[in-house]
Amino acid sequence: MTSTPTPVPGLTTRPGTGTNNGHGSPTWVFTKRCPCPTCRTVKNAYQRHAYRLRGYGQWRPYVDATPSQKHLNALHDAGVSYCQIAEQSGLAYGHVRRIASGRSKGVRAETEQAILALTAESMEMKLLPATGSARRLQALVAIGWPFTSVAPYIGLNERGITRVIHQSLVLRPTAEAIKAAYAQLKDQKPEDHGVSLVGAQKSRALAKRRGWPDPLWWEDMGGIDDPEFDPSAVERPLNFHEQAALRREEIAHLSSFGLGHEEIATRLGMAAGYVRDVLRDMREAAA
Repeated sequence: MTSTPTPVPGLTTRPGTGTNNGHGSPTWVFTKRCPCPTCRTVKNAYQRHAYRLRGYGQWRPYVDATPSQKHLNALHDAGVSYCQIAEQSGLAYGHVRRIASGRSKGVRAETEQAILALTAESMEMKLLPATGSARRLQALVAIGWPFTSVAPYIGLNERGITRVIHQSLVLRPTAEAIKAAYAQLKDQKPEDHGVSLVGAQKSRALAKRRGWPDPLWWEDMGGIDDPEFDPSAVERPLNFHEQAALRREEIAHLSSFGLGHEEIATRLGMAAGYVRDVLRDMREAAA
């Protein structure tokens, strides 16, 4: 039977509800020891709440982890990753995995509250394809922005950004934060915003090795959010047979206007004999 924990005043159950991403969430308040006003207010409210319950003999900070474990595994079976659960609940990824594996026998009441509040349906509505988010992050790297420097603009740490690069889905708030950061940084020089020259050069070199296009390339080509668009196919040089086929198409197109082989050769910068032979082969194939 699922326990019903007593809500703790002022304690939120997911990141992004305070003055900065994560502030005011259980993970931030209890593990980061953050001294900011938001976290200090939340922590004081929690301590006052605990003090009152102790006085009444009702203090139960930990509850059985079994309901949380079953719920996490049900979400995972429905196709929601543990990374997405961690991001949406405001819990640390490692904490979520410990609970899901059964290694944690007890969890805080507010942790159970955060986990049980998630449903596969609500998570699915908030999930988007990660294609555009990953490409925007890669494009920023291509102009010299390291992940560590981009992270504060998004509200994720470097590990979180790396997960986005490799995930097929991303939460809608994260996708929107990445899109906003991309719009802000794509025309900015990283060295003007605290990124060292060495750091920027390493980022550009990394993007070059991995074939990550820069923002200007995406503006020219489009398709940054289209999973079906393959940048590597656009950039790939034509092989011999593809080049020959393209030349034949160009010759056939100009020939349809009644131009002779010498005029076509002049316009296309080809040898007149080659054009003559191509036109002859076309006539024989059509006969």
